[in-house]
Amino acid sequence: MTADATAEAGEDPADERDSTASATGRDDVPGDDTAPCDGDDVAPSDAVVEARLEDALERVAHGATVSVPGILAERGLSVAFTAALTNGFGAAAYGVFALARRSQAYLLHLAFGFNSGLSRFLPNADDDAERDAIVTFAALLLFGVSTLFGAALYVATPTIVDLVEVGREGQFGALLRVFAIGLPAAAWLFTVSGILRGLEAVVPLTLTMRVGVPVAHLAVAGLGVLVFDDVVLVAAGVVTASALVGTVAMAWFARDRGIRPRVRGPDVRALWTRYVRYTFPLFLGGFATVTQRLGFYPLIAWFLTGLAGGVFAVGVLVGSLVRLPLNAINQFIPPVAAELNEEGYDRALSRLYHVTSRMVLVGVTAAAVPVVVYRRELMALFGEAFVPHADLLAGFVVAQYVACAAGSVGILLMMTDNQRALLVVNSLITAGLVVVAIPLTANYGLPGLVGTYVLMLTLNNVLEVVVLYYLEGLQPLTRRHGYTLVAAVPLGAVAIAARASLPGALGIAVGALGGLAGYAATLRWLGFTPVERRLVGTLTDRYRQALADLT
Repeated sequence: MTADATAEAGEDPADERDSTASATGRDDVPGDDTAPCDGDDVAPSDAVVEARLEDALERVAHGATVSVPGILAERGLSVAFTAALTNGFGAAAYGVFALARRSQAYLLHLAFGFNSGLSRFLPNADDDAERDAIVTFAALLLFGVSTLFGAALYVATPTIVDLVEVGREGQFGALLRVFAIGLPAAAWLFTVSGILRGLEAVVPLTLTMRVGVPVAHLAVAGLGVLVFDDVVLVAAGVVTASALVGTVAMAWFARDRGIRPRVRGPDVRALWTRYVRYTFPLFLGGFATVTQRLGFYPLIAWFLTGLAGGVFAVGVLVGSLVRLPLNAINQFIPPVAAELNEEGYDRALSRLYHVTSRMVLVGVTAAAVPVVVYRRELMALFGEAFVPHADLLAGFVVAQYVACAAGSVGILLMMTDNQRALLVVNSLITAGLVVVAIPLTANYGLPGLVGTYVLMLTLNNVLEVVVLYYLEGLQPLTRRHGYTLVAAVPLGAVAIAARASLPGALGIAVGALGGLAGYAATLRWLGFTPVERRLVGTLTDRYRQALADLT
């Protein structure tokens, strides 16, 4: 359920037998009880389930289709932004910048707990008046909480600088205060993102968060490095750009959809009470979940150096590249899952979870294996200081892989109104990790911290899957998830062989492309379920139509 720290933070099996067609034309492959056979007689109740599943797949596919190019653009621009700073200012200076920015992100994501209600309530709003009341209250609540957090960080900056090891490096205090002042601007941007996602406005969401924001940040980085040579000005430009992009996007969207501020009305106070009652446990749970995700940076600031902060931040960034399939699927999973849960379509929700988690694992495996094999080449993009730490990148990738294997588990816990259980799980995990992380970091430095990161994501997602299954009978895994691991063997073998036998970029190109071709061929031979083929077919049709429209 991890949310990207710089951008945002994604069933009971059916009783019918699976029918799978492989590349050789084999049908009726036994094993998975996840989907009805093609051609089976469908009872009227099953027909309704199929119709709702079809609608859910269509909406999820629509979000993924439009979002994938945007997410690719965002990830590429984020890598370019980071590389500009690491090569322009040096690894240690970038590390200090990253630690200050993650301090802002820590408080931002605490406040962001109140934003989760947008995806829960906006899809089920009865009319425009209720929609406007939800949007208005969420925006005011987020802005107010983030302003308090920003003021507290600003006042506490001198004390923080005196206490932490990294306070002796660079301009940590100045950067920390810039990001403290900019905290309400960042909160406003992510509130706009939550509104767009809750109303399934996929094109405005993609243009705003996946294109507009990273382009603006990259432009700021270019000016800061090439013209002013000042990392503090880069920080100020980042928060200013976030505020401007969020304001422009919301102004256009509000005019297009007719959204107006609404603070009065006979039902407004009751609606606000429901919103707070739903989101307050998520806000409290945020202290646990955000500590899990971003609590590593205070440990770096306390025990380690700016260089360690830079390596860790780059590792998280490169490791997050493998999350693209989960990010794409998760774009509209929240409102879709909320509707299915609200209307009682448990079987449709279960099958949606199965197919989306399996397709996510297929995509994540395709991305993860080349990243691990070519980890040294990837880290070299950020400067030679990062190359000696390239082996740690495998830890970041493994952590993200485990997280993605659980699918949209955290989202499903929230959308099925089990946010209190989520709070308990994450509080217990955080308490345990605090005990483990401090001695590991103090005694083993950066490798110990990376080991804690892997442990955290593994425990978090395993326990959330157990809790979701216990409470709702939903779980992501089928036997076909194991087929993905089998298909990864030729992918890794070809990539390693090409890297060892061919020089430079040629070896990377041959290894990656050849490995992916073997991976795809193996998956095709092993086969897909009808529901999986339906989702892939929907995605393919949408991309084909989009390309036709462009040409």
